[in-house]
Amino acid sequence: MPSPNEIFAHWPGLIVNDFSKTITTTFGIPEQDNYVYRAEAFAMTLGQIQEQVDSGKLKYKYQSHGQQIQVESDINAYTSIFSSNTDSSKALTAFLSNAKKGSPRETVAKYLQSRRTCPFKIPKSKTHINPYYDLWALSCRETAFLGPLPDPSYAHPVNAKHTHPILPVFYHHFGCVLPSYEALQIISQLVADSGVDGVIDMASGNGYWTYMLRRMKLNVAAVDNMASEYRTRWIENTVKADGVEYLKKNGGGKGRVLLMVYMVTAGSFTKRVLREYRGDVIVIIGTQNANRYTDFVDCTTEEYFEKEMPNWVLVCVIPVPSFAGKDEGMFVWRRNS
Repeated sequence: MPSPNEIFAHWPGLIVNDFSKTITTTFGIPEQDNYVYRAEAFAMTLGQIQEQVDSGKLKYKYQSHGQQIQVESDINAYTSIFSSNTDSSKALTAFLSNAKKGSPRETVAKYLQSRRTCPFKIPKSKTHINPYYDLWALSCRETAFLGPLPDPSYAHPVNAKHTHPILPVFYHHFGCVLPSYEALQIISQLVADSGVDGVIDMASGNGYWTYMLRRMKLNVAAVDNMASEYRTRWIENTVKADGVEYLKKNGGGKGRVLLMVYMVTAGSFTKRVLREYRGDVIVIIGTQNANRYTDFVDCTTEEYFEKEMPNWVLVCVIPVPSFAGKDEGMFVWRRNS
């Protein structure tokens, strides 16, 4: 497999808009590949996954005023919100203003706007590279997904465990959530504004978020127990440790931003990490509805902070790119001095 730096240095973009061909070429995977991508009860090879995609049976279907509609242009407008070439706030405003009244796009746009409070000014970039973003945008087109809906089915814990066949490929090669350009820039600004030494990427997985932040010249310590299987690892110096024990041995993380991406709900790990943290800025990326798929099994992230961490103030919340059928967001809390 090419090294992470080689992948970025020679990233050609999508190859003929073909999902599996782009994956195999990017990661040096042979055409006859028998690796099984697993997530929850899901298990398929890349060839089997591509067959599912090509069948078109798993595409979302949308209706407006009782009629099924085509949403290709709406999907492109949704994915462009998270492009480094656009101002996400203005793109989201346009996503709503150009939506037809009563359309699924209007519903998605209003929901995303209701989930956005961002005091940060983010500069646009024409040079930012993120293979994950390109492949995610393709996945939205392949699944006909134009963004999360404020629908009870999205927030149901059982449905949260369902997954489109494309998603396990992303999990194994990149991670559970796409680091959008805006999210990365916000973390960078938090480090600069807070005058801290860097970031602790807690439960860092295969290290893609750490790798992207380090490309922005941030000092990032990746901490993970290394219990999960990934087909691709983006960094070689993950600290193999229990997260709580790591904080105990390193001053509670004081002087560092704590980054928590897609934390598991099993046990009480997330709560114990938050109790042990002694720094002043917490960034959590995960589900933003009530399906309780990440962070806490008995409440949403916002409910937990309101009840258990009253000395912390929510200063920023933004949508981040959501996979088909998911609803992801980024939350930034500061300790109230």
